[in-house]
Amino acid sequence: MSDWAYLRAGLIVVGALLVAAVVGWRIHEATYDDPAYVLTTICLRYEKHLTLEPTPDPVARSADLGSLRTVVETNGVTISVSSSRGRAARIVDAYRAVAGDLGPRLEQRGGTVYLWERQPSPTQRQALFDCSY
Repeated sequence: MSDWAYLRAGLIVVGALLVAAVVGWRIHEATYDDPAYVLTTICLRYEKHLTLEPTPDPVARSADLGSLRTVVETNGVTISVSSSRGRAARIVDAYRAVAGDLGPRLEQRGGTVYLWERQPSPTQRQALFDCSY
């Protein structure tokens, strides 16, 4: 009979550890801030020496991590940073719903979406891709 008591106690301990792990994971997910937007802005400002501005674009502002506007070699670009490719794809879809096919002016790279004023040159694109996280 005492063997069953040890078994029950062991199962209760395992169950408690499982519940603690799930609760800890949920707390981490709720409080974790994705550093992609912060790292992108630091890189653009201090490594690429670009002037960053808030964007008035409502589609870009819907990005869950943040958005900004800058000019790379005389070509203006709006940058939207999302926490996942799926969320970034929704921003791309929203731009296409509003403006139609934007061709090479609209790009998605991972969780980041770029909307250029005109078709970007390879060096303009690379300047931003260097600061993608």
